[in-house]
Amino acid sequence: MKFKAIQEKNWIKSINNNSSGIGLTFENLIEKNQENFELPDYKGIEIKTHTSSSNAYITLFSSNPDGDYLFEIQRLYNNYGYPDRIKKDMLAFAGNINGKTAKFVGIKYKFKLRICTDEEKIRLEIYDKNNNFIEDEISWTFDILSEKLYRKLNTLAFITADKRIQNSNYYYKYTQIKFYKLKSLDVFVNLIKNGKIIVSFSLGTIREGSRTGQMHNHGTAFRILKEDLELLYDEVQ
Repeated sequence: MKFKAIQEKNWIKSINNNSSGIGLTFENLIEKNQENFELPDYKGIEIKTHTSSSNAYITLFSSNPDGDYLFEIQRLYNNYGYPDRIKKDMLAFAGNINGKTAKFVGIKYKFKLRICTDEEKIRLEIYDKNNNFIEDEISWTFDILSEKLYRKLNTLAFITADKRIQNSNYYYKYTQIKFYKLKSLDVFVNLIKNGKIIVSFSLGTIREGSRTGQMHNHGTAFRILKEDLELLYDEVQ
């Protein structure tokens, strides 16, 4: 088994000193080609790597909203963005939004996810700072979420590694692998409703170069905590 052989290597130098190193190093060890296709990583199995000490959210997949307007992300950025932290005349929109509590992104507007089972959509509710409702036209259809879940995340390998820094280099020791099978779209949707799965927006503005001033979409991700993974998946041998 490839994982057993990797485990026996003990500490392995990361291919970079970024947060992406844990996953890219493992993919390199299993001789996986680097690509960005929305397909499972390895022989029908999606691979997620996580350091043993981290409490960070795990990204399940990314999906821009497919709501009532053609360019929903651009409209969200234009209408509800706040000043960039470095260049105040530029916009940013970055934050985590859940289905339980309306939360500020910036200082003017609050956001919350709402499950609309009759429409088969998840809508983004937007409020002003005094909790007055503004709109809910930005949404994701159950169809697009189901397609992403079952195409890429139906079977999951969750790999845990220890991390250390030596001579300014990152090293990983891959210690555990668990395999999971997705429960259902209904479970996924209910976890959004209960606040266990969040949506993370990361929109900014290009500060220099030929595209200065244009929106930069770093991704809109559906994410879950490691401790809640087994609410979405059944562990399998």
